[in-house]
Amino acid sequence: MTQTKYVVGAGGGGGKGGGGRSTPTEQDDTLQSTQFANVLDLISEGEIGGLEDGNKSIFLDDTPVQAADGTNNFEGFTVVTRVGTQGQTHLTGPFNTTERETAVGVEVTNGSSVTRTVTDSTVDRLRVTLTIPSLQVLEDDGDVVGNSVQIKIQIQYNSGGYNDVITDTISGKSSNRYQRDYLVNLTGSFPVDVRMVRVSADETSQKRASSTIFQSFTEIIDDKFRYPNSALVGLRFDSRQFSSIPTRKYLIRGIKVKIPSNATVDTTTHLGRITYSGIWDGTFQAATWTNDPAWCLYDLLISERYGAGVPESSLDKYDFFAISQYCNALVSDGAGNQEPRFSLNMLINSRDEVYNVIQQMTAIFRGIAYYGAGTLQLLQDKPSDPQYLLSPSNVVDGIFSIKARLRKHATPLLLWLGSHTTPVAMSNMNTLKTMMRLPSTASSKRTLRRLVVTAKAKRIELVSGHCCPSKL
Repeated sequence: MTQTKYVVGAGGGGGKGGGGRSTPTEQDDTLQSTQFANVLDLISEGEIGGLEDGNKSIFLDDTPVQAADGTNNFEGFTVVTRVGTQGQTHLTGPFNTTERETAVGVEVTNGSSVTRTVTDSTVDRLRVTLTIPSLQVLEDDGDVVGNSVQIKIQIQYNSGGYNDVITDTISGKSSNRYQRDYLVNLTGSFPVDVRMVRVSADETSQKRASSTIFQSFTEIIDDKFRYPNSALVGLRFDSRQFSSIPTRKYLIRGIKVKIPSNATVDTTTHLGRITYSGIWDGTFQAATWTNDPAWCLYDLLISERYGAGVPESSLDKYDFFAISQYCNALVSDGAGNQEPRFSLNMLINSRDEVYNVIQQMTAIFRGIAYYGAGTLQLLQDKPSDPQYLLSPSNVVDGIFSIKARLRKHATPLLLWLGSHTTPVAMSNMNTLKTMMRLPSTASSKRTLRRLVVTAKAKRIELVSGHCCPSKL
């Protein structure tokens, strides 16, 4: 007879069998450090016209702070601007301080607080930074959850005893380093001792993490800097959106300059263009923004702060007025529209000889500058009336004597000063060559057209050793 034996034990599907154990879970991090970067940029001498279109004219890493539809491309930013007047107010917020950070990097335990001393009596505030490497608890079932720790910051003035100024409990979960700043206003006499105290008991198990570190303290001096005559932009932005301090660019309307009393600046169709009404009486109106190259040059010449400091009485303002009228005349842009003949949009951010800067700016409106008869003289290459007529009545004996002259056709050599680098090749008769420097005008298409038209000048005659165009 066969006997069957059974082994009695825990069934595989039992309620607490090996297959019924729960899977450990980890709670999401609830604590995140947020740091902000503060940047103060000096963008121009003042007074300027300001940002072209508010926050849409500020670019961080080539991305506008505000999109064309008015939505923000970044979060948590602050913008403060000053246009650079003599009596402008100081900047508010974090842009009005001088800061000096001192590293500490010492762990604070329940039985051992950490103290540092501030001796500079000009310090107005302290920013104390706490670091927690991680804040979490590994439970017996394998779950990872948050933890809590309490600290205090105490201040002592001139050895007069410590007082609690901040008591804080940090609760939540952070698997990575978490930092928190505390701002303390200093109201007593120096020296000042700042002490960080851990109130919570120290952890005794490696499954619990809540270490506290006195990371650093920053001495802050509040100063109401106005920066007169300086155009400024202060930016404060969330560092989580950038891997480093971003590049900044600004689209602005530049320095305001004096313009004639009968002038009006176009701010809608042809931005910065000046139109005139009536006869100018020789007086000026309040400074305003314009891109008229004539009056921008006039301002650069007379300014004693950032310009040449030329006495205004030594300049013929009516020469500038005539040049301005020619510059602001509307011409075709080559695309079916119109634009001012010459306009000025430039940045001068390096030192150079006064003469070089003047010549570079006069070249913008096809002119030259020279000193003569005790004043700075301006000449512009433009159509004009004859300066002097010769006839038999004002020639000795009324007889013209024509000597032999050498006629040679010209091959103009065109020096491109625009934004393109493609040369304009002209191959006519190559017996005489003339160099012409043409500045970039408001549109590259019109510049190219000017080059081609100029290259088609009839001829250039050599008379008595002087080269002059027979017809332009």
